[in-house]
Amino acid sequence: MKNIFRYIAGTLFAGLVMTACSPEEFEGADGNIPQVTDFADNFVVTVDQATNYANFEFKSATGVSPIWIIDGESYSASYSFSKYYRKKGDYTVECKVKNSNGMSDGVITKTFTIEKTKMNGFGGFVEDSDFNMFKGVTFNVASFWYAPGWAQIADPKYTYQNGAFVVALPEATTDQWQAQMHVELDKAIALPVDKTYDFSVIITSTTAHPGVTVKVQQKGDDNTFINMQRVALDANEPKCIWFSNVPGVDITDLKFALDFGGNAANTEITIESFVLKDHANDDGTEIPEVQEPEPSWVKVDSEDNLWNGATFTNTFFYANPDWSVRPDPDLVVDGNAYTLTFPDATEAQWQNQFSFSTDLSADTETTYDFCVTLNPTVDLKGVTVKLVQTDEPDIKHDDNFFFAEQTDLLGNEDNKFWVASKKAPKEMHAISLVLDFGGNPADTKVTIKDIIFQTHRD
Repeated sequence: MKNIFRYIAGTLFAGLVMTACSPEEFEGADGNIPQVTDFADNFVVTVDQATNYANFEFKSATGVSPIWIIDGESYSASYSFSKYYRKKGDYTVECKVKNSNGMSDGVITKTFTIEKTKMNGFGGFVEDSDFNMFKGVTFNVASFWYAPGWAQIADPKYTYQNGAFVVALPEATTDQWQAQMHVELDKAIALPVDKTYDFSVIITSTTAHPGVTVKVQQKGDDNTFINMQRVALDANEPKCIWFSNVPGVDITDLKFALDFGGNAANTEITIESFVLKDHANDDGTEIPEVQEPEPSWVKVDSEDNLWNGATFTNTFFYANPDWSVRPDPDLVVDGNAYTLTFPDATEAQWQNQFSFSTDLSADTETTYDFCVTLNPTVDLKGVTVKLVQTDEPDIKHDDNFFFAEQTDLLGNEDNKFWVASKKAPKEMHAISLVLDFGGNPADTKVTIKDIIFQTHRD
């Protein structure tokens, strides 16, 4: 049986420490303004790359004291201090001196470099490594599709500097895929199918976000992709979204599909530190172990399996490439196993949905585990598994879910998908399990079985 694990995203932290020494004492004013160029060597900036602290020191000189202008706006008159920088990049400090006659007219600019973004958890792979396929590559925004309520509005504004995007989203959206950003590269990058790959990117939202989507795919073909993840973000706490040792697919020209659907109004999203490499090339990164162990599962037919006692109805949405609805696929129920037959191929996510609408409810305090076993007759990529609050006749609840993830399935094998220690973001009056096999080939069968929904067990 194949276990499919979720990838781990790390969070970031920031801080600032300053210490000051006593300034020199001045003699009486004589009308001579100091020349800062005479003291260029007195200003010294060093960086501790292990801690991301920049250290600023002014070597004492008779009759003058320093003025430091940090980031163009923060001033310090200290003889020595340290400042923490979370993000990698080049930074500057402007230096002046003053004496009893006043401040120097000119400035000296010192430039220093922070080599790597500092993370509270896993910080991703090495961006500056020669193994990074994106080293020296320029990213270009090919298009946006920004559509609150599924009605497209003007593209969001963005900046792109030093390999990092900052995207401003003035209007709120409610659903996944309502705030799409498609990023292409200035040269074609191919991923041979016979290799495995590592990838990481750091994303920050200025507001809490229910799920940012990152999809690494073939340009011009939404159904050919190496990985897609949707990850929730806390406000102003960047996460590293990553995968490791993932099998390749035949990609000849790689692009990214990013989606910020579900964003609050006046949100800014930063996307930075893109890395993609052949897993066989070791850049020195220590890959974290999966921190979340698989829980102890109750028996499928146990009273402790909340799913076992639930009442539910099944619904279908089986669509043609133009999204017109086909007849429902055939469903055969055998105990707790459900076998679906899809005679026709579909092309896109959400074109082949099968749902269990249950009478189960959830509060926001209880922690749950979930698992399901999926066995298709062919390999399937990007199958969606979503445990979500059931819609009401006049209210949609797509943004209130325990999880919404995509996973790849091996044909004619039991693929066990599980998540653990999940709480509902908001109370749920009823719970639905939504499975989507969009992108399936013709004449595909999928068996869904052994569903367990339990209060969390270590």
